[in-house]
Amino acid sequence: MSVATAPRACATQMPQTVPALRKRPRLQAEHLEAMGVPRRKEAVSEARRTVRRLLLRWGVGEEEAFRAELFTAELLTNAYCHSRADGRETEIGLCIAEGGGAVLIEVEDPGGAGRPTARRQAEDDAEHGRGLDLVETMGRWGWRTLPDGHLSTWAYVRPAPQEATR
Repeated sequence: MSVATAPRACATQMPQTVPALRKRPRLQAEHLEAMGVPRRKEAVSEARRTVRRLLLRWGVGEEEAFRAELFTAELLTNAYCHSRADGRETEIGLCIAEGGGAVLIEVEDPGGAGRPTARRQAEDDAEHGRGLDLVETMGRWGWRTLPDGHLSTWAYVRPAPQEATR
């Protein structure tokens, strides 16, 4: 995958693949950024900080930017740890879209043997397995298989409710 193919992660709605069964939220994007993230562990933290700075520059609220930053780290880490790395795939695609204060983060990778799943019952002493549960409690997430076999995993941050003015 290259930076040139990263925007596919923000392509128009495609059918969900079982067991995800969640349609990716439709977002009237006011801002859109796509990039390739190198398949290096340290690149995840750099991408996370980049997403936060980008969202704050776009005027996204602190809370939404914080959640999007966490979601970005989780999705990229999962892609880094669980996707195939056959030597040709040197980057993971990352797309960030914002509209009306809502944020959609989408990560595209070559896929792997399994599909993303929230564990719900991670062992108390487990070091892994809680990330998508955390995303689930703070937003929504899902995945789909792209026509080329790549995996697209998304997370959605709802905008904070606006306080009524008197």
